[in-house]
Formats: sequence, structure tokens, C-alpha cells
Amino acid sequence: MKYMLSLLLVLALLGCTVLKNGISYSGEDRVFSKQWRGYQTYSRAAQGREPGWELGFAFVPHKEGRITGVWLKNPTRGMVPLSIWDAETKALITTMQFNIADTLGYNHFVLNQPFLLEAEKKYCITINVTGYYYHTLPFTTLPMQYNNCSLVSTVYEEAYYPRYPQNEINNIIHGLIDLDLGWKQ
Repeated sequence: MKYMLSLLLVLALLGCTVLKNGISYSGEDRVFSKQWRGYQTYSRAAQGREPGWELGFAFVPHKEGRITGVWLKNPTRGMVPLSIWDAETKALITTMQFNIADTLGYNHFVLNQPFLLEAEKKYCITINVTGYYYHTLPFTTLPMQYNNCSLVSTVYEEAYYPRYPQNEINNIIHGLIDLDLGWKQ
């Protein structure tokens, strides 16, 4: 009996999913950066009176889900505002502040309150910075589909403060941002 309970406990832990409000989610960490890991990283910094940028990417989840964590790679230490936008209405949904400590690698931030995503709705996730890393995509272009989500384009705008980025491009990954996503079962 003891052996059977131990085996059952191990199986339960291995197959465990997170339950929130009675909804089961299966998670995936660092959804996008796995795909562009092989590309060379470049950086850019604002010069003189140049304002800086609001930049990131537009994405469409194909299932209901949630953002459980954010990964940021930025060349400047300090607080960075991260914003999530409704790309259809260009309305700001939420802004969070994250402290960049490691300027060479990704900084991982777990959200205290996961951000819920609607299926087939276009979102933008952006940071407002005076310097950033980027990858050029010489052999491919966006959109790219990963699991239950499509990375539609990267977005940018010159800005001193967070505002909706009007410009979209499909051959550069602006600002290295990645997400931990959980999908509704």
C-alpha cells in the first residue's frame, strides 16, 4: 500500500498542471527565443538628444491562455517599463516595471498575477528603452508560428515614454523579449 501511494504521488507530480479558478493550463517557458537563438545579436543606443524607443513584438495566441512570466535582455541596467497593448484598438492594457540586473543574458520575471490572453486576439508587448538588443532575420521573415501562438511582427516607435508603436517590420526582432505562456486545456 505504501509503495502504491508513493508511485501515485510521483505520477501526480510528473503530470501535474496548474489549476487556477478551476481551469487547467499547460505551460511553456521561453516560447519565442528558442527559434532565434542562432542569430547574431546586435545592439543600438540612443545618441545625444535622440529620444529612445518603444519596441517589442506583436503576437496572436491561437488558444486561450495566460502570460506567466517575462524574459528581457537589455544592454542597460535599471528599471524598464514593459507594456501590453491591445493591437486592434491600440489601447494600453497594462504596464509593469522590471529591474534589469544582467545586461548580457535574459532576466526572468515571474508575474504575481498571470495576464490572461484571448484566443485569436492580436497583442503587442513592448519595452521603453534608450538602448536595445536585436536580431536580423536574413533567411526568414515574420510571421512565425510556435506551438499555439504566432509572432506576427516586431513593432517600434521613437518615444521618450511608453506609447503604442505604430511601425511594424518583419525581418528584425526588436528588443529581446520572451514569454512564459500557459494554454487553457
